[in-house]
Amino acid sequence: MSKKKLFWSFIAVAAFAIAVIQFVPAPALVIPAQLPAEQRTAHRLLNFEGIPNFRDLGGYPTADGREVKWGVLYRAATLAESSNADLEGLQKLNLNTLIDFRSAAEKEEEPNHLPDPVGFTVVEIPTLDDGNKAMVKEITERIESGDFDGFDPSALMLEANRQFASTFTPQYRQFMQTVVQADGAPVAWHCTAGKDRTGFASAILLRILGVPQDVILQDYMASRENALEARESQLMLLRLLKGDEAADKLSVMLGVEEAWLQAAFEQIDATWGSFDNYVRDGLHLTDTDIERLKATLLGPPAAHVQRTVQDAAAGPAG
Repeated sequence: MSKKKLFWSFIAVAAFAIAVIQFVPAPALVIPAQLPAEQRTAHRLLNFEGIPNFRDLGGYPTADGREVKWGVLYRAATLAESSNADLEGLQKLNLNTLIDFRSAAEKEEEPNHLPDPVGFTVVEIPTLDDGNKAMVKEITERIESGDFDGFDPSALMLEANRQFASTFTPQYRQFMQTVVQADGAPVAWHCTAGKDRTGFASAILLRILGVPQDVILQDYMASRENALEARESQLMLLRLLKGDEAADKLSVMLGVEEAWLQAAFEQIDATWGSFDNYVRDGLHLTDTDIERLKATLLGPPAAHVQRTVQDAAAGPAG
């Protein structure tokens, strides 16, 4: 069978699947903060229909024995494909603020589908605006030409993450100030895939709250499977129409790697001298701001966590 026939066969099957899905009622949105404490972590990734990679950052432990509150900090990918059920679910989160890191071109191509009336403040912080446009242009041209000579997708992502920690400090300063001003009310932030610009924002906020670096990295890497799954059909079509090399190169950029976030933190040290200097001089957070963030966003560990720790400390009975 020719590639052209395969393409149209795939389109027909996809169209049929979409038609069938429309008549299958979606499961109700599960909101982790509304569940018993021991069930929340299993539902960290909220089951929205059309909002990929929407996660609650609650439950992460801090070095001083507290944990991030559930239902106050959310990270996500684009809201361009929000279903009507998703819009109802968003309203149930009682969001105070939604922060959009996407470039102007991204927002023009895929505008967010939000509740009407919105019911929360939308703060636009374009990050990687011109750079993202240039990157997309290069990738598109290489896919069309099939010429990937000298193209290193991981190197591009490493450089982008270094820029988050240096060039785009004003944008992340605005992000942090917005979270401070929310005063503990629920905040969500997103870009297109919810993994790079959103991932760096999540990482610096969690670090400021005192979450250990290994936990921050685990949260960062949790986006890999979610982001690739959200683009699975596009990658399948790309592999079919343009070949394995094009799909493999793009799949690297659609995932995440530990080295990318590590490069961002290394750049913070190189540019600012230390993370503390970055927080003070780059993000313009005072000691009062930091204490305010911790007071409003952190709470004691859940009761079942406390019992687990106590049981472990007591050792086996006998």
